[in-house]
Amino acid sequence: MSVTLADVQKQERDALLGEYLYPEGILGNLKASPYAAVPAISILATTPSAIRSKHPVVIEPFPGNSTSKGFVQYCPSLGYKFLWLRPEDDDYLTTYKAFLKRHHGIGHMPKGYDVDHLFNRARASGLGLSFVRMILLKPGENRSHGAGYESSRTKGGIGKTGRERGIDEIMLMKLCGIRSPRKNRPFSPEMAAHMARIAALFGMSPLEIESNIRDLMEVAAFRPAAD
Repeated sequence: MSVTLADVQKQERDALLGEYLYPEGILGNLKASPYAAVPAISILATTPSAIRSKHPVVIEPFPGNSTSKGFVQYCPSLGYKFLWLRPEDDDYLTTYKAFLKRHHGIGHMPKGYDVDHLFNRARASGLGLSFVRMILLKPGENRSHGAGYESSRTKGGIGKTGRERGIDEIMLMKLCGIRSPRKNRPFSPEMAAHMARIAALFGMSPLEIESNIRDLMEVAAFRPAAD
């Protein structure tokens, strides 16, 4: 049976949610969320140690024979593959299409899907992060986040450089195909349903998820005082 783009998108979402919910994960002693951007490949290969010791990953250079431009992160035991690329790579769509062909047997990407960086690439460059996880999205989902939370967070210029970044609640909305929230605007019914679904999955209160998202929006809107 051939693999479809919907299969790839579901695999990417399920893989990251699966690592979130690993037995030592969000409700246990392991507090690290799956990574969205990293300063070094070694971080992906060795951490979180509770997961990687039982589910090691293979790093395959892609494209080409060197990891200097990008690589595929493959976990045989959990059955997922992700493409990671340099944030400054403007040819990421072509590379992702090559990744689809080589690793999923998909030779054509029809309209209705888009490719994006899970972590804003301009922000990644500013924070000294070498590689960003690529994901498959529908076009409206991509533009919504690029013009919303991601844009605001990048303009804020806040964050310690050189530190790996995990997926936060708003990146999780992007991963799950939910449009970006806007500061001082009510959550849509779709957003509320997503928060309830994630809260049930993580054993949390929907109000806690909502509070975390609002806190992230406040941080995104903050602007340091000029000197």
